[in-house]
Amino acid sequence: MISKNVLYNALDKINQNKKNADLIANNNLQNALKYSEFSEIYKLEKQAQIETARCEVYGLNNNFELDKIAQQKSKILKKLNIDESTLEPKYTCKKCDDTGYENGKMCACLKKQINEELYKQSGLNHKLNCFNKDNCKVFDDTKKIEQIYQNMQKWCDSPSSNYLNIILTGKTGVGKTYLMECMADNLIKNENIVFWTSAFNLNQLLLKYHTTFDETKLDYISNLLDADYLFIDDLGTEPILKNVTVEGLYNIISERVENNKKTIISTNLNPDEIQQTYGERIFSRLLNKSNSLCINIENKDLRLIKK
Repeated sequence: MISKNVLYNALDKINQNKKNADLIANNNLQNALKYSEFSEIYKLEKQAQIETARCEVYGLNNNFELDKIAQQKSKILKKLNIDESTLEPKYTCKKCDDTGYENGKMCACLKKQINEELYKQSGLNHKLNCFNKDNCKVFDDTKKIEQIYQNMQKWCDSPSSNYLNIILTGKTGVGKTYLMECMADNLIKNENIVFWTSAFNLNQLLLKYHTTFDETKLDYISNLLDADYLFIDDLGTEPILKNVTVEGLYNIISERVENNKKTIISTNLNPDEIQQTYGERIFSRLLNKSNSLCINIENKDLRLIKK
């Protein structure tokens, strides 16, 4: 499960929408009930609804005609110049009525709110880039990069893909992070839960997990384990902490592979350097050809080009 704080904050914001909608509707109803004519028909309708339900349960004849009562209520409201729709809550999400769950499953609105909470933790301070026709204009080999972008967009749109790990390699400034942002943006729009972290921040979470011995321990890694898609930017730039970095990264990657969850990593390291830095076990997990795809991006430093 996504960390408790993230889930609680997301649910709290959605439930606040529900409370506000309920409060407005109830205030409108109370004002309408001040009119005796409406108050009487409203009470009659409630009595009729209860009796109708009772008759349905016990198979009895029902003497109330709900449709006629509803029509009469509508006429009274029209006479009083009261919009009937204002007496019912106007929820922000029509699918779940601002509960966060639809048919027992997480609603798209809750996933969106969770992504907003996770984005605050990402360290990113700008809006994510997105796939568009201008993505590849600044690259030297436009056709090759266009193909990479098309393949990655197709992968994002194919949750059943066999590739669980996508490794983007290349020198600093060639556009690895930019492509990852486009992928993250696409996945969020497709109602997936996405967690983005730099390798440095990942290392800090693993260290806190390693040095915590109470019930909050799992909170440090739950987002890493349970997000539908985990993005790790700049792997290889973090310090290697004994008994923390390599072991923690291996456990995260292994758990995600076992649970069929997908991980996208950018790194300046080539495959040989990944093996030298993190060892054979992580190398085999990240670059297993049966479920991993390694893409090398070659280009001049885009940050220098933009200047």
